[in-house]
Amino acid sequence: MQEPRKNLHPTLPPEERRRLFWEGIDLFNRGEFFASHESWEEIWRSTTPEPRDLFQGMIQVAAAMHQFLGLNRPIAPIRTLGKAKRRLEPFAPASHGVDVEDLLRSVRRWQDWLAAPAGERPPVPVLRVLDPSAVG
Repeated sequence: MQEPRKNLHPTLPPEERRRLFWEGIDLFNRGEFFASHESWEEIWRSTTPEPRDLFQGMIQVAAAMHQFLGLNRPIAPIRTLGKAKRRLEPFAPASHGVDVEDLLRSVRRWQDWLAAPAGERPPVPVLRVLDPSAVG
């Protein structure tokens, strides 16, 4: 039996978009990076992905953390974090209720440590919500 095709560009009502955004934040902050990536990707693939680069940057941070912490790949996360940083920088210091500057600080610490892993590993990034009403 063939599985039904997944809609590549779903139309998300605002409440579903908000739910997926919060779900991704919660999963990311629990260290469930692959799952957070999946939640945000639903928004990113939707017909209303704006701001597309913000979501793609957050997805790339989650993917990099999964690559390193989940798959033990030391090289790929460096490239993925570089892409995430370029996409997130225009949204600093904050966007859609999220502290983008704090996330970028974590990205830079991880980039530096992955490039020359000396000393303690940096703390796992978390997404700080500055304005819950703006999330979504």
